[in-house]
Amino acid sequence: MQALRKLLLCLIPALLPVAAQAGWVIDWSTTAVNATGERMATQRATQSIAGNKLRMQQPTVVTVIDYNKDRFTVINTEKEYFWTGSVEEYVREMQQGRQAAMRERVAVAGMADRIKRKATEEAKARDTSRTPLAVDKSTLPPISITNTGQKEKIAGYDTEKYDVKVDGELFQEFWFAPGLNLSADLDAAKYLAQQEKTGAGMAGKSAKAHNALYHDPQYRALMEKGFVLKSVVHHLAGGYERVATSVAQKDVPASVFAVPEDYRRVRLDDLFDPPPTPAARPKAGTGIPSS
Repeated sequence: MQALRKLLLCLIPALLPVAAQAGWVIDWSTTAVNATGERMATQRATQSIAGNKLRMQQPTVVTVIDYNKDRFTVINTEKEYFWTGSVEEYVREMQQGRQAAMRERVAVAGMADRIKRKATEEAKARDTSRTPLAVDKSTLPPISITNTGQKEKIAGYDTEKYDVKVDGELFQEFWFAPGLNLSADLDAAKYLAQQEKTGAGMAGKSAKAHNALYHDPQYRALMEKGFVLKSVVHHLAGGYERVATSVAQKDVPASVFAVPEDYRRVRLDDLFDPPPTPAARPKAGTGIPSS
């Protein structure tokens, strides 16, 4: 009888269903190129994806995005600071920071009061802090996405190369892996909705090109079927290349997406500079929960 009981105990684990691995870990290599074509030092990053959350770990900065809650968190691991808020709050604080920097540059330049006043009025007119984050699609440039027929194996996956042209000029090349389906861990529709919001807050020459891509039906359909493992972006300031060096499906614990409880919450403007007034560290339990 005792021998039979031991045999049954040994068989139980084999009879239980095997749990699917929940999540992905992707290593990235990013290289910026300046306006003269010179390649900058390569930066490494690790991306963790699970439960419709994404964490991008860079050397001193961590970005955590919760697509279900539409929440954006930025962590300075060197200073042990963090900022968190809705995606709208993140974009608007970034916009306000740019506007404040412009007003400061105007003041430092010692311009006449009349010119300074005009610049301030123009900055206020561009202040979108109280307006919805949306892009007028009618103002976006024409875009085309073409499958070049070129194929390449990246991080163990077969990819197809696409060229993106904006106003007839090459803007981006991306290598798409149709066999890499992350839909169980990353909702493509919510991901794209957030890309639209962050795109609406972009500034610079390439902002409209990015937004044209985010709103393109062909691009959106592709993102729902697979994953981009390499991209090369071209713009006036130079560009950058980002490529996945490894892709692994594995369990990603909820704690990966949490902010350590002893980290200090600061304004976005102060995240990488010391806040003007020292403050006590938050008490235990004030960190962001993992859910």
